[in-house]
Amino acid sequence: MSVSVMKKLTVLTPTRDADALVSRLMKLRCADIRTVPTEDDGTLLRLDCDAARVEAERRVSRVSEVIPLLDSYSVKQKPLRQRPIRVTAEEFRNSGRYGAATATVDEALEMQSLIQKCHTDRARVEGLIHTLTPWRDYDAPLTGQGTATCDVWLGVFPPKTLLSAVDDALSELHAGVEEIGRDNDGLYTAVMVMRTDEDEVNRALTPLGFLRASFKGLLDEAGDARSNIRAAERTLDELDNLYQSCTDRLRELSENLQDLQVLYDVEQTALTAARQKQKLAATEMCAVLEAWIPAEREDRVTAALERMDCAYELADPAEGEDAPVLLQNNGYASNFEWVVGMYSYPRYGSFDPTFIMSIFYFLIFGLMFADVGYGFLLMLAGFLAPPLLGMKDGMRRMLNMFGYCGIACTLLGAVFGGWFGDLPYAIMTNYLGYESLEAAQAAAPFFNGVSLTLGGSPVSLNPLENPIAFLVISLAIGLIHMVAGMAVKFYVLWKDKQYVAAIFDVAAYWIIFAGIGCLFLNSTAAIVLLGVGVLMVVTMGGRAHRNIVMRLLMGLKGLYDLINYASDLLSYSRILALGLSAGVVAQVVNLIATMGGPTVPGFLLLVAVMLIGHALNMAINLLGAFVHASRLQYLEFFGKFYEEGGTPFDPALPSEEYSTAESDAP
Repeated sequence: MSVSVMKKLTVLTPTRDADALVSRLMKLRCADIRTVPTEDDGTLLRLDCDAARVEAERRVSRVSEVIPLLDSYSVKQKPLRQRPIRVTAEEFRNSGRYGAATATVDEALEMQSLIQKCHTDRARVEGLIHTLTPWRDYDAPLTGQGTATCDVWLGVFPPKTLLSAVDDALSELHAGVEEIGRDNDGLYTAVMVMRTDEDEVNRALTPLGFLRASFKGLLDEAGDARSNIRAAERTLDELDNLYQSCTDRLRELSENLQDLQVLYDVEQTALTAARQKQKLAATEMCAVLEAWIPAEREDRVTAALERMDCAYELADPAEGEDAPVLLQNNGYASNFEWVVGMYSYPRYGSFDPTFIMSIFYFLIFGLMFADVGYGFLLMLAGFLAPPLLGMKDGMRRMLNMFGYCGIACTLLGAVFGGWFGDLPYAIMTNYLGYESLEAAQAAAPFFNGVSLTLGGSPVSLNPLENPIAFLVISLAIGLIHMVAGMAVKFYVLWKDKQYVAAIFDVAAYWIIFAGIGCLFLNSTAAIVLLGVGVLMVVTMGGRAHRNIVMRLLMGLKGLYDLINYASDLLSYSRILALGLSAGVVAQVVNLIATMGGPTVPGFLLLVAVMLIGHALNMAINLLGAFVHASRLQYLEFFGKFYEEGGTPFDPALPSEEYSTAESDAP
């Protein structure tokens, strides 16, 4: 509808009150705080709040980690839609809930750390048991068995090694070997060796694949394998008890989950405030804030600032200043603003095309995806999902837009005969005994769409039966769409008092279009209109040039735009292509689904193919309709008048991820 008028707010406040100023503006929810330029001479520096920001980030990070942790331990049934908790930050802090929630975060993180330590220690102890199990029958200490002259090597040979082969290798040395056990992993042995012969024994055993065992992390350094295994099993029991006590405590703490969610919003709001404060500049005693506010909120802002110890000024944007853009549209058109934002916001002070675009988007999307069944599903998803799931404003608007487009699909589907493709006729011919498609259409003509009588003969508007008629409708809608874009340009030029440009750069082409249209009705009127239109373009299209020759040449060049308009018009044939693709795929799905006939297997085939086939068809063509409907807006409509490059209005807001409080703004 329009772009909000913006006011530039400049505030001077004592540095000690910077926190209060930013917090007040955030509560008003209408201030887009901007970075204040600093001075090279050091008189005006960036406000130092890095420490506060880092600390706020730490608190937010801790709460963000704890919420999903406690949510996983909560035994409360989660509602489909979680209603926001209504509490203000002041109430939350003053009631003592803030301190209790912070203590819950600290304890929950401690419990999580203990649980992680339990997992780590358990893995280590289980590994120790696994290592010691083959040595269970060795009743001597695992370490420190040697004497001054003799040592005992505990080690492993490959599993297929024969003990006799080891004896043979040691037969000429002062050493002996004892088998401790054997399994699929190896032969476990104790090798007694004289310390004077250690090198020779090592050289003798290496070819046999001998590896000395290493016992690290023993719980009983002086004990044997059995005592260490028993100690490890006791440790596992202790770890299990600790783990259970930690998980029980986390379940108890999960009762405070709601307060933690409020705490997250409080801390996230504090972090946002700290980041906004970094945009301020300050001297030793005074801080400077600059922000943009909508003009309609001026009274609210000034009333709030009057209650503070500060000086402020509100001014209109200076020429060339980049004021942010806040679009103002009604409840219907506001759902299409994100489509405009995907292209680019309009430049501040220019025309907001959202409302007009939304009407054409609604119509073109409906033509591309004209089907009652698909449209009804779109309406259900677009209008019921946001309130049921408690979606935020951005997602809600996006789904609402598809809901409105679903209305168009449903209405135009009835006109053009789309009911999940030709599903009614497929069922009638394969399940209800109708001999042919013609018989089914004669019995239920409503499902075939609207037919017009032209020249005494009926003309079907069903694109699968009469694609030429649908192409004509598509091009007619395209022509209206293009002319509407030119009308917006005419309006903008006229409003800016560029009357000559409005008449000769826009209206002259309308006269030519009218002349082309009259060629099919009245040749005399067509010649007159074409002559007047061409003369206007040729004589005034190059009016910026003083040289008469260049002026005429540039005027003739202006006629080339007619080719561009024709090319733009042909772009709307994609409406026919999208409409046919959705209908043809749906028809194929219905054909396969009803092949089984009126039998139990046939019914099962019908349900399976219908669910899968139509879901895929809907997903693919929904994407196609969205992309191509958007493309026609961006290129064929916006290209006629749009002034892009606006910066979206981005006010500093309190966090409301889980909770909400009454706004200071109306």
